[in-house]
Amino acid sequence: MKTVSLFEAVSRTQWRNSRLVILGYHGISFEDEHEWDPSYFVTRGLLGQRLEWLKAEGFSVLPLETAIGALFSGELPERSVVLTFDDGFYNFYKLGHPLLAAYGVPSTVYLTTYYSEDNRPVLGVTASYMLWKRRKRTVRIAAVPEVSQTLDLSRRETRDAVVTALQTHAASAGFGADEKHALLRSLAADIGFDFETFCESRLLNLMTPAEAREISAAGVDIQLHTHRHRTPMDETLFRREIQDNATRIEDITGRIPRHFCYPSGVYDPTFLPWLRKLGIASAVTCDPGICSRDANPLLLPRFLDTCGVSQTDFESWVSGALPLLYSGIKPNGGRTRRGGGASASTKPSDA
Repeated sequence: MKTVSLFEAVSRTQWRNSRLVILGYHGISFEDEHEWDPSYFVTRGLLGQRLEWLKAEGFSVLPLETAIGALFSGELPERSVVLTFDDGFYNFYKLGHPLLAAYGVPSTVYLTTYYSEDNRPVLGVTASYMLWKRRKRTVRIAAVPEVSQTLDLSRRETRDAVVTALQTHAASAGFGADEKHALLRSLAADIGFDFETFCESRLLNLMTPAEAREISAAGVDIQLHTHRHRTPMDETLFRREIQDNATRIEDITGRIPRHFCYPSGVYDPTFLPWLRKLGIASAVTCDPGICSRDANPLLLPRFLDTCGVSQTDFESWVSGALPLLYSGIKPNGGRTRRGGGASASTKPSDA
């Protein structure tokens, strides 16, 4: 398709130009995080390659607010694209923002404010990374009674089971942030991992409120991702997550956030009237798709770009060729599961 210039042809059609591609990213790798979880991290070089192509091909990279308004008013510029980054990792502040600024590209960060304020490694994702770093070892883990045995960490299933046991133990014991941090420290001691150096690196930390304020002042759009990275099925608790998140983001940016990203892509039809009552203008999912004018603004699909996506696949999606080919396939209409890699057991949902 690319060889016969079909990507270019589709990208110039009215079909593509009446639609919006929202690109979704998570982490940008400092070291080897993309090797640990290529479905969650991209390298700085890969992100630069994507930006270079978008610039060279003349795509219209728009701010989220502008793009959403233009989509539903039928006034999108040609070949419109939006870039979004989930969670608000420190690596976005340190690596992503300078790169985007160099290309003059606008972006939106969906910020989880609890982990921004309590700026320490998150239990699940950090345990998963530490265990992966020691994957060539056989160790005895005493940090959690349920897994107090000698384990071969070369097996992914074993590592995942340890992470699940840690989270279950922390939840059943009612651990707060301090106890969870101590649990990670104990795990690190069990497996011979340099926890102090890791914490100093902020490899898996979110950006601080001060750092978020700095990039907001520089033009980055900070939007809603819940306060504690979770979506309770109880309306009161759900509203609290959004309202706590919104209050803190307004304190950081001086602006009222109106756009939302479902943490871990988890959504349910029950959430839609709750979001409308909260005045949310748009919400993005992790379902693959291209946004059309008849889309539900609270269930907008994205294309999640990762190290597992080739440049040709990326171009086929952004040009509209692949979405056009599969335009008859609809994302599932219910509550989505959390994705692979750093998924359910390791995403920052265990506040």
